[in-house]
Amino acid sequence: MANSSQENPLLNELVTFIQHDVPGLPAGEFKLTVSQRLDTNDEVRINDEPLINEYTFAVLGDRFRLKNPAEVLYTVFPEDNGRGKYSTVLPHVVFTKSTFPWSRYPTSTEPEMPPAGTATEANVPTWLSVLLFDEDDLTADGPLSLDPVMARIGDLFPKRFNEDSTLCDNYSYFYKATDTSGIDIGDNLSDPIQIVDIPLELFWKIAPTIEDLKLLAHVRKVSLVNKPTMAGVSDRGEPVGTFSIVFGNRLPQTEKKTFACLVSLEELQAFLPTDEDGGPPAGSDFVSSRFIRLAVLQSWTFYSTGQSATFVDQLLRLNDRPDGSKTDADNTNLRIIYTGANKIAGNALSMGYIPLNNSLRTGGKTVSWYRGPLIPYLISELGIRFPIDSPDQATVFDPTTGMFDDSLAAAWTIGRMVALQDTSFSTALYQWKKGLTQQVINYIEEQILQEQFSFILDAGEEPFALRGAARVSPIDALLHKMMQTLPANSKRRSE
Repeated sequence: MANSSQENPLLNELVTFIQHDVPGLPAGEFKLTVSQRLDTNDEVRINDEPLINEYTFAVLGDRFRLKNPAEVLYTVFPEDNGRGKYSTVLPHVVFTKSTFPWSRYPTSTEPEMPPAGTATEANVPTWLSVLLFDEDDLTADGPLSLDPVMARIGDLFPKRFNEDSTLCDNYSYFYKATDTSGIDIGDNLSDPIQIVDIPLELFWKIAPTIEDLKLLAHVRKVSLVNKPTMAGVSDRGEPVGTFSIVFGNRLPQTEKKTFACLVSLEELQAFLPTDEDGGPPAGSDFVSSRFIRLAVLQSWTFYSTGQSATFVDQLLRLNDRPDGSKTDADNTNLRIIYTGANKIAGNALSMGYIPLNNSLRTGGKTVSWYRGPLIPYLISELGIRFPIDSPDQATVFDPTTGMFDDSLAAAWTIGRMVALQDTSFSTALYQWKKGLTQQVINYIEEQILQEQFSFILDAGEEPFALRGAARVSPIDALLHKMMQTLPANSKRRSE
């Protein structure tokens, strides 16, 4: 790993954009045929029929659900339940697996893929899309719920192939199926998934075209040096991280709750609009009053306030009253607004405390108070004594609420982690502790030897092992004294 950006030119770049990262083989089943023929001349007559062997194998990959989201999905933006100025932001999903958006395809037939690892300007459509819905979409065609619901893979098939299916007369990925053999190896009809049913007319208004899907995913390489530790990403010791990103094609509305769904559009080209302005695909004979059922791989909600959500803007808005006047507000603390009747909880929140889930060292779980280090009032006494050997010594119990206050414990833990992350400090600390331990061991050995061999060692002198700048072991000190007490001829014989 390079310690300087000069040793690795890539670290001088803030971010590198890559058009796509096509896997060597897309997910699915494959058949490999191997044949061998023996060529002979006319003089030798042998059976020249080729020998043929066929092998069937599968490339497995997530399809209708993320089986292990922690290994593939890194984050979403805007964050779940977030509030801020998002009306100019295309919501997106970040994956730690760079090839994931191109592991399948949205077209009816497999597109011509560029060779894996080659530089090309060819556009490759992604099979994933972030669909956005807002409150207006929910009421445009009557009451509608766009919250994903739990279902099974078998619910994606028509009822004539799976009698337990809830698809009815609506459309899904298997609208052309003749049986239930279209699922991947390892998947079962009973496997749980999340689905959403969207009216076709609404889907045609908001769904991307194939040309859009060629532009709604890309790869980024970013430097991880001097970045906060990210589990599974920057804690692997690599200086550069590679991520793939899938965008939505629709901007959120201001002051509207937005529903975001990462859905699979695998082989749904026949349902996708062919015009960039939306509308039914050219030559479509689908019944527009029906629904299309999509598998949801991830879903979240957020709210676009139309106001900036930066830290500076949040601070400045604290100075204004709700009526818009410029008179300073009564309480300008960064806090959670509380409207309940519990005065103790209200006072704690007004002081900047927040209740957070807390996993105890004993394995239990509770809710504890936490407050950041910046407070607008004087703390005359910390209530703890230094030095602190562990975060448990800095944990305070609040008898008025029956909750722990872990603010100082968290500060102690953060300080220790930051200090140990400094190589020079952690090395010096280790050497100091090692030397201190050795001095204590030497002193104890000196005391034991002093008690057992007091007739040789001078009990009135300072322990030899701790005397002066140069330190010697207690054993060497004892041998030194013993040698001094031996007769001169004994010394010569021993030498």
